[in-house]
Amino acid sequence: MTCAVGCAKTIQEKLASMDGVQSATVDFDKKFATVEFDASKQTTELLLKAVEETGDGKTYMVSNMKSEAKN
Repeated sequence: MTCAVGCAKTIQEKLASMDGVQSATVDFDKKFATVEFDASKQTTELLLKAVEETGDGKTYMVSNMKSEAKN
């Protein structure tokens, strides 16, 4: 298993296990993650923190984020 596959799966599983997250997909090569979540149960700040705390706390960093509210 390469890090790209293993790392993406690790991040994806961490996000998907969070309360209020309906789905999470991670493309490590593109350095992109898509997360659908219930804003009443989760915040973008907590999602970012979860990504950055995965692993040793320094390996995965979020450098750009786009948030889109859906009604």
